[in-house]
Amino acid sequence: MKKIISVLASIILITSFVGLADAANVPDWVKNNAGWWADGQIDDQAFVSGMQFLIEEGIITVPSTTRSASTSDSIPDWVKNNAGWWADDAISENDFLNGIQYLIKMGIMQVSASSVGNDMSQPSQYQPQEDQTPKSTSQSGDKTLDEMLLVCQNEENARLIRDCEKVIKDDYNLKMYKDNSESYQVGPITYYYAANWQEEKRGTVKQYNNIAYTATGQALLNLKVLAENTGSSSNVTMTCTSPSICNYNVWDGGHKWVNSGSDFTSGNVVLKPGQNRFFEILWGPAIGYGSYEDFLYDSGKDYYLRIAEPFGKLDLPLNLVVAP
Repeated sequence: MKKIISVLASIILITSFVGLADAANVPDWVKNNAGWWADGQIDDQAFVSGMQFLIEEGIITVPSTTRSASTSDSIPDWVKNNAGWWADDAISENDFLNGIQYLIKMGIMQVSASSVGNDMSQPSQYQPQEDQTPKSTSQSGDKTLDEMLLVCQNEENARLIRDCEKVIKDDYNLKMYKDNSESYQVGPITYYYAANWQEEKRGTVKQYNNIAYTATGQALLNLKVLAENTGSSSNVTMTCTSPSICNYNVWDGGHKWVNSGSDFTSGNVVLKPGQNRFFEILWGPAIGYGSYEDFLYDSGKDYYLRIAEPFGKLDLPLNLVVAP
């Protein structure tokens, strides 16, 4: 239940300042959830529950879907593949929604009758399509990276090319982040933090570790931090189960803000010896209950990521600037 609440809390947060969308205009931020699900950072139940909420609230409008007389409890691989490919802009939005309609049709996702059709006599028209294999996405705009990606063109098909490219891109981004980071040791974990970080992601430049503002003037702080188990021969767990129960907060020397959402899987990040992983935590507008409050930014103050884990504590300087 906690992991579902955490995902939904993140979704509710962003819907507070994102307008309604129809089937041809799914909000771009939904791609993050789809990508996290495809990468295994969000489990099936949490993703389905989150998408159900978005459909019921009218944030995503799915075309009328015929429910099948036969049901299923399992999500086919092609639906999750579609989500990942859509997150990477390798297939169309309609192809992604095709998979969501399939989940509704098979009873895996429950939505109200006002959201979909309910004609049990008709077979479903939503099935996996054979021509959805994404094309190569090797042109990143980074000359060095593009030269490295050329080796992937020798793979047998487009899907293997994409998998090859993903491994190279992930390794390259990891190296670049480390090269531009300050490192901080907290017990067995080394935290790497690159202030005012930008990276190409799914065809656009993403901003991290700086201050951005919404159209309504709300300050947003989206932190992307790399954690690595460099000092333990055992697994180490980092914890952020919900905004109010999280070992990571923002501190300005006098006030502490709890986060608005994070990508901690099931509330924990577990690092094996020598393993590393990026994690993202967002601070922004309040979502209306509990200890939430709007995040406020004052350029005259210094801000810190306050880490308070059982294995160690640190106030990590964020060195924030306002993104253009």
